[in-house]
Amino acid sequence: MKRNGLRALGLVTCVVALFSIMGMAVSTDVLLGVVNNELITEISNAAGLNLVDYYIATYTADELTDLAANGLTPGIRLAADRALFSLNGGLATYVAMDDETLLAMAAAGNQDAADAYVFNHRAAVKNPAAVLAAAAADDVAAIDTIQIAYGRLLGGFYGPGSPVGMMAEDALLALVIDGSLVERVAAATALTTYWILGSDMTIAQVEAQILNYTLWHPELALAYQGYLTYLFSL
Repeated sequence: MKRNGLRALGLVTCVVALFSIMGMAVSTDVLLGVVNNELITEISNAAGLNLVDYYIATYTADELTDLAANGLTPGIRLAADRALFSLNGGLATYVAMDDETLLAMAAAGNQDAADAYVFNHRAAVKNPAAVLAAAAADDVAAIDTIQIAYGRLLGGFYGPGSPVGMMAEDALLALVIDGSLVERVAAATALTTYWILGSDMTIAQVEAQILNYTLWHPELALAYQGYLTYLFSL
């Protein structure tokens, strides 16, 4: 990151930390400061996910389409994309499509189509072994978006309180680095849940962890992004 980018990150982090110390909610203005200036993907995205409603209320569909394609930061692009997703009917638009269409879209990189495909097949995967078997099927094993979608589903089984497949936090921290794609995403999903339920990490501490891992272990950084998204929502 360039020196000005680091300076901007430092200033935003200090402001957000101040709000946290004071026990106040992170304001829209602070979130806009993060999303408009932060280039670290996970930090920018965490702010962007908290601005979806603001983007829906502020921008037209045409403006959102432009921002989703050409926004200057990852968080801007994500906030606009999720706003469009909501305006266009959300997941319901995709779940009505047939498997062939969803798989073709997922193979082309559409994560929403992949999520809908797995949602439509969720009744057949009632435990971790079934999820892993479904993810390994010949027609989906090479489609990363499908692996990610199955990973999110698997993360629910691995998370705290699950009656089937719950994993300890230290085991998840190993799996999120050394597992397959579906396992790494599952571990990241479960770790986020652990932290939401029991972590006392501050916003500044989570941002520091993201900076440690974003280039080397992206799914671990993604787990911290999920927790940062939660902290930004408080």
